[in-house]
Amino acid sequence: MTVALRLLGLLLSVVPPTVATLEFFPLWLGNGKTALSAVSLVLLLLSAIPLFRILKKHLHTPAPWMLWLLLWVLLRALLPIAAAIERIALISFPTSLIGAFCFSLARRREKRHTEVA
Repeated sequence: MTVALRLLGLLLSVVPPTVATLEFFPLWLGNGKTALSAVSLVLLLLSAIPLFRILKKHLHTPAPWMLWLLLWVLLRALLPIAAAIERIALISFPTSLIGAFCFSLARRREKRHTEVA
């Protein structure tokens, strides 16, 4: 009976806030694109606090298969986001490198200009 009450308490404290969050705040911004709503993520994390407490209590020494399963699920969920971030980095890295080079050239020219004057 105690286990059933704890499970019921967990379900009542996690599921309704999660459903309400997903109902009123969309998880994905736009038309199914890879942009996640930060408000939704924060509210979902707050909704899952009771679940995290129970997992922490029972996972003091988790089995390796459980850790690999959790890692796989997490990485699978983040795969679309990682692909989008990779494209952003692919564009941002070379342009930032060129920008840093331009700043370096400008700094050298300013030094020469102040030395001459």
